[in-house]
Amino acid sequence: MLAPDRTCISKFFGPEYFLPVEVQLQQNGYDLFECMITGLPVHHQARGDYLEAHFRPLLDATLDMVMALQHVSACTSGTEYVQTYIAVQNLIGAQKAAMAMYCSTYNYEKNLLNRECSLKIFSYA
Repeated sequence: MLAPDRTCISKFFGPEYFLPVEVQLQQNGYDLFECMITGLPVHHQARGDYLEAHFRPLLDATLDMVMALQHVSACTSGTEYVQTYIAVQNLIGAQKAAMAMYCSTYNYEKNLLNRECSLKIFSYA
């Protein structure tokens, strides 16, 4: 297992444990990444470099969490698995946002000015 999935989380907490569905977690990651990006370059090479610079730290942090699971004892509370599961799903959404921004021709700066970007803090425990 590289990253925990919903089945893994159910083993720790049972099927009744509330965990937002992947689609919502990915949308949260998409929205948060989109809020982080301002001044998106027009040229594709510069745009790709800019998006990579913002996406890479998220990828590295999530991979660190996944790799750390190899060292978590079997009698853990499962919190590490839940946090990693959420981080992976958020990362998938952030990757989708980065690709949409890279492929897009519309001006994200103008789009962000026309809508309010608010961050929501969710409690999953």
